[in-house]
Amino acid sequence: MAAIYEYTGVVEKILPVQTFTSGFTKRDIVMTDDVGQESKWPNHIAFTFKKDNCSLLEKVREGQRAKIRFAIDGREWTNPQGQVKYFTDLTGLKLEVLNADGSSTEPVPTPAEPDFPEDAGDVDDLPF
Repeated sequence: MAAIYEYTGVVEKILPVQTFTSGFTKRDIVMTDDVGQESKWPNHIAFTFKKDNCSLLEKVREGQRAKIRFAIDGREWTNPQGQVKYFTDLTGLKLEVLNADGSSTEPVPTPAEPDFPEDAGDVDDLPF
């Protein structure tokens, strides 16, 4: 199981969806550092959302702060000349748009009431 990481930053660019002949789709988003001040050398980090996850980028706009949950994926490829190349992807899994104070713009779900039957008995009746 791959480790899941988080990155919080500012959306710099959202690229169009790419569809390949196999039917595979992907969409990239470029984020920059979220350090609270202009940086002379900001990091530009591209994350790739694949297949159904491409639709997650519909709710975010350039200039907004966002938090991305992602996995690091790597693969090996041998070109026709026999040279081996390695690729690393930051695969986006979830995107959350943030308010200026860093809080989520998505509503927090209300926890459901526990579903205990009325006649469940007293806790003292448990066998342990």
